[in-house]
This record gives sequence, structure tokens and C-alpha cells, in this order.
Amino acid sequence: MDVYRRKFLKQAAAFTALGSVIDWASSARASDRCGELLPQRQLTPDGTKVTALCLGGWHVGVQETKKDAEKLLEFSMESGIRFYDTARGYQKGRSESYMGQLLIPRYRDSIFLMTKSPGKNAKQVRQHLDDSLRALRTDYLDLWQIHSINSPDDVDNRIREGVLDVFLEAKEQGKAKYIGFTGHRNPETHLHFLEHLDKRGLHMDTCQLPLNVCDPSFESFEKHVLPVLLDKQYGVIAMKTMAGGSMLGNRIDTTPKSIQSQDIPHLIEETEITLANLHQYVYALPVSSLCSGCEKLSQLEHNVNVLKNLQVLSESDRAKLVRMAKPFAGETVENYKRVLG
Repeated sequence: MDVYRRKFLKQAAAFTALGSVIDWASSARASDRCGELLPQRQLTPDGTKVTALCLGGWHVGVQETKKDAEKLLEFSMESGIRFYDTARGYQKGRSESYMGQLLIPRYRDSIFLMTKSPGKNAKQVRQHLDDSLRALRTDYLDLWQIHSINSPDDVDNRIREGVLDVFLEAKEQGKAKYIGFTGHRNPETHLHFLEHLDKRGLHMDTCQLPLNVCDPSFESFEKHVLPVLLDKQYGVIAMKTMAGGSMLGNRIDTTPKSIQSQDIPHLIEETEITLANLHQYVYALPVSSLCSGCEKLSQLEHNVNVLKNLQVLSESDRAKLVRMAKPFAGETVENYKRVLG
């Protein structure tokens, strides 16, 4: 067993001790006025829990009509999801607007609400916070995250321009109960930001990052960032579980021009990996929640059922999936990643 694996398992055990990984076999589940919740995991050291499946907000905003968005959100609530993701930059605010109109008025007291700001300076992120609160029709966010840090230089520039200070201020003022950051370009970027926070004696609450069966084989967040986050007791929110759809032969809008003409391999059709395996792999990691975007009710229903009937994978199961997925790792499938050079 290599040094990374020993360290990872040690820190995962500590994370379990905090209560972040629940007993999936337990039949007892929490419920609220809206019904039974999906299984929960701990997000922060103070004991705050969220449902282990979070509904991604990008796909809410791309619904063809407001009625379609309403159906998706209502089905999500009926299915037991209580963690909702969105961002100021999604469809120029339409995702937030849909949630503010369709979700918040009925369910604000029952959900954990997260949005994000892509702002590059203090003025922009302050404006984004005001706009998000207005669009979401709430006076506070459960979680507000710095959106999509993409390089060490980007981190340095945002910090120099006051972005981090505004986030810290929002938490102090109660406009955001928790704060965090997201990114999917390269592990070095996350580590650079965490190092800066350490130097200033600061600590954010959460990090959202790509975790999937391909990730361990290329610029791996699981190998290089996840153990550090666990050591620092960050809430870990997994994203890109299906590589933004690229594992299923679809292309997403962050594809570099250099590979846009390449055929996209279909991991499910070309391996023994099942669609359910993609989520099972991530749930086997010490993460707080898995954020998944669903354009169709059938996709959402499938993801809910995977969690409700979760097959817990062993370490050897996970290793087998990684081996099968390794030929698909890299910028063609994980086209949101970039090698820093």
C-alpha cells in the first residue's frame, strides 16, 4: 500500500469519526414537513448535515420553460433532496431566479441553499451577493462559494482584489452562514489557495471539486487535494461525477478548441462500468455530498435510486473501476481540467 493510500485511509477514518460518513445500511432516516429525506452526511465540524445528493443548479437554469424547472424542483423535494446548488453566473442569473420563484417561497426553511460568485474583485462579488439574495428571495445563504478558481495566478489576483475579504465579511455579517470555494481546472490551484489561507491563519468551510472514476489517473484531485481537505476538516462537495456528461459521450462547453473535433468515447458503452457505478464510486469516498445536475426527471430519479439503494463499494471494487476507467482519463473526457505548465 503506497504512502498516499495509507494517508488517505487514515484521514478518511478520522473523517468517519466526525460523523461525516453515515451508516448507509440504517433504515432510520430523517424527515421534515415535506417528507422523508435522503441519507445525510456531515458538512461542517459544527454538526451541520446535508443530503448526500445535491441538485446541481446549472441544469435547473437550462430548462426550456419555467414549468419544466418547477417540475424538476418539486420532484427533487418529493425525492428527499434538501441541498440545492446554483450560481450567479448560471444563465445570467436565470437558475437563481427559478429557484427564487419556485423553491424558496415554499421550502426555504427546509433546504440548505448554496450559490456562488465568479467575481474577480471586491466590487463584483459584493454586487453578486446582493443580486443573488434578491434573485433567490432570501436574506441569507447557507453556503456562498468563490466560483471556479482556475490557476494560482487567478487565486492571487482575486485575493489581491479583495474577493476573499468580501466573503469573510459576508460570513461575519450573517449573509452567508458558511463560505467555501470551487474549481475544476487543476489540483495545484486548490493547494495554492489552501496554502494562502494557512499563511493568513484563515479557514473556509467547504470545497467543491471534481471526483470521479477517471480522476485518479490524470491531474488527480482525489489524490492531491482530498487528503488535505480532510486533514483541515473541510466539507467536501463532489462534482463532475460523470465528467459533465463527457463520460456518456456528450460534450460540455468548456472543451478546449484543440480537442473539439475529437470523437468522445462513451465510458459506459466501452467498459463494464455501469451508470450506477459512477455515483457509487464517489459515495465510497469521504465526501459530504455529491452535486449532480439533471436535465430530465428520469435522470434525477435514477440518481436518487442509486443513493436510496446504495451498493457500498470495497476498496478493491473502487480500484477495479479506476483501472477500467484509466484509458478514458485525460483532457478528452475530463475536458474541464488543464495541465499547468
